[in-house]
Amino acid sequence: MSQSKQRQEATRPAPNGWLKWTRRKAAFFSLAAIALILAPLAENLSENPKDDFPLSYYPMFTAKRRDATTVRHALGVRSNGEVFPLKYKFLGTGGMNQVRRQTRKIVREGGAEMLCHRAAQRVARSSRKSVSDVVEIRIVTRRYSLDGFFGGDTTPLKETINATCKVEPKS
Repeated sequence: MSQSKQRQEATRPAPNGWLKWTRRKAAFFSLAAIALILAPLAENLSENPKDDFPLSYYPMFTAKRRDATTVRHALGVRSNGEVFPLKYKFLGTGGMNQVRRQTRKIVREGGAEMLCHRAAQRVARSSRKSVSDVVEIRIVTRRYSLDGFFGGDTTPLKETINATCKVEPKS
């Protein structure tokens, strides 16, 4: 057999039966994947839905949430009087949720002053331009309306200042 004839045979399309079988398998797997993705919707319709990995009905998005929430965090006050939320990294180490939990615990246990001074030291040592003119730190507890907040109104319903301290300039 010549080389040109061998090349022609090698590039021939697959037999029709094989192609049909491949398409059937692809259609089956596609339908199965769609069914798995849509299966959690049935849980939303049941009276007592059960969340189960990997088929979650996403309760974090569908569960009834409270109207308001309380957050403890730090505010920076600039030399011109502007007040703004400080990044969580000035309050502690770790991820945002870890620092948020630590802050809540420290403030509840009466350690807001210590937390404030530690944040002030970190701000004073920071080379970030965003905090270069911060003269005061406030540790606050604020209550927010969730619907209002996510609708764009970030004004707190209630605010308690737990601690205030000055940022000492770098020496």
